[in-house]
Amino acid sequence: MILKNRLLKVSYIEVRQNYKMVKKNCFLLFTTLLISCSSGYENDGKIVSYKYWNEGTGSHKFSLEADPKSFTVLKHDRYAKDKKYVFFDGQIIPNADPATFESLDEFYARDKFRGYYDKDSIISSKGTTFKVIDSYYSTDGHDIFYTTYPLKVCSVENFRVVYEQNNWERWTTDGCYYFFKHYKIPSKDYNNVSFFKGSAGLAKDRRWVYFLDRKLNYNDEGKQILDTVDVSSFEVTDYIECKDKFGCINVFQGREECEK
Repeated sequence: MILKNRLLKVSYIEVRQNYKMVKKNCFLLFTTLLISCSSGYENDGKIVSYKYWNEGTGSHKFSLEADPKSFTVLKHDRYAKDKKYVFFDGQIIPNADPATFESLDEFYARDKFRGYYDKDSIISSKGTTFKVIDSYYSTDGHDIFYTTYPLKVCSVENFRVVYEQNNWERWTTDGCYYFFKHYKIPSKDYNNVSFFKGSAGLAKDRRWVYFLDRKLNYNDEGKQILDTVDVSSFEVTDYIECKDKFGCINVFQGREECEK
């Protein structure tokens, strides 16, 4: 129970992200079994609507602020547009350019300004060169993006996946740094970085242990929570549980008693 509670704390953001990843992976199967026959855009020539299915409350439909005459559903049909707006699942995508907007897959699209993931803009991307790498990564030739997050890589050409511990939690590298999802491991000792497979983003080099994009000695607010972490004896005992020769470590609070 303690572990589960700690996992929830890790992060509400992480949980939301993971849910989104799972949702994306299951989309095609789920759509085939349940949604495909009961969701999507409807245009009767006077009103454009979006119909969707909610597992708890059933079928719903709402009208769109769309022009029926210019309205068109794109190749990947969660996206649509008219002469004024672009839509994803019936929601307007802010600032998208209908004239140049095109869908690239079920969750990626681009216009002349930028790339898009779901209904969200990938703000720092360049739309004219934007393309999909896989379900979670994309590039514009200048940077790599994890969903909407820019990684700010040192080399697009050297970017690669080094370990995939499940469908959405991946370790990658650009040849200068390692990343866990969109978190950059802040080690300057690249050649001696090792990461812990099956962890929630723990890694180490010869001097430091890291959790996501920070040294384990500090919490998310930058407050020091550990005086010392013994790198040589450090080990991960479960997804988010770890210890060294001095005892067990809570990645949010510091030292804690080991569970018996």
